[in-house]
Amino acid sequence: MEEKELKAFIKENTSLLNEYINCVILKDIGVMSSSFFIRLVDEYFNKQEKRISTDNLTPDTLAYYLIAEVLGEAQQAFPFFRKDTMTLDLIFKDAKVYFNHVKFTIEDNSFNIYLVQTKAGVSTLDEEIVKYSKQFPMKTSGIEDFISKKSNSKYS
Repeated sequence: MEEKELKAFIKENTSLLNEYINCVILKDIGVMSSSFFIRLVDEYFNKQEKRISTDNLTPDTLAYYLIAEVLGEAQQAFPFFRKDTMTLDLIFKDAKVYFNHVKFTIEDNSFNIYLVQTKAGVSTLDEEIVKYSKQFPMKTSGIEDFISKKSNSKYS
């Protein structure tokens, strides 16, 4: 999908896209606030050079790319994840390790979350240590059916 078409699709379906992200993509991870979703979209499309190839970018894979491109590069600090941004409560509950940053990547068709201990958190570390990682297969279809069902149920 061309960038212009994707932007139009997002604008037309913003609230349903955020609901889909929370119900399907982040189901076993956490929750993203709607205002934060809009912020990620703006940051993503305003970013001049993207680290992750957008060759496979579709409405279905958009959320993965938004998170990995905008948040993954920054390796967000633990306090960043709260109700007004994106909670990762289910990951944090599962991990039960000390960490100070979260890193997101896309590798093949897998969305990956890493809980990392960086040198900033412990001055005696020579390099960062991945304390916990979890891979999720990317869902590459279903968003249009989700939007269609939700739209139809609104007008029924």
